[in-house]
Amino acid sequence: MSLRLFAVLTLVAGCGEVTLSAISVAPPGKTAVLDAGDHDLTLSRGTAFAFDCTANEGGYYGPCRDATARIDDESVGSVYASYLDSLAPVYQEGGAGQSGRTAFVVVGLQAGQTEIHVETSDGDAMIDLRVE
Repeated sequence: MSLRLFAVLTLVAGCGEVTLSAISVAPPGKTAVLDAGDHDLTLSRGTAFAFDCTANEGGYYGPCRDATARIDDESVGSVYASYLDSLAPVYQEGGAGQSGRTAFVVVGLQAGQTEIHVETSDGDAMIDLRVE
């Protein structure tokens, strides 16, 4: 099954709701599958996968604020902050315009399992990463 993800992984933690959404797909012949039910991400070795982070907390809805991501075992995978801006509807009922997004890219380096921790001032999320 290829990455048919616009499946949304919703995790509630801390004081707010943080939503992680897939924004990339696997290349042909590779795997990048996010299981929203179990909070698992499966990647082929050498495959990059991008996701963004949205917060809905205390009347605020928009890109996650003060977001960082780290991975427990850096030999299995890497996680990088990514900069994205695009023409998109502005949060809080605004019109279309340039809008920044909080995004990360995960790269599968070698076979194994580890955890990715996304920490924000709006709440935290954890993803189990398996690289095949």
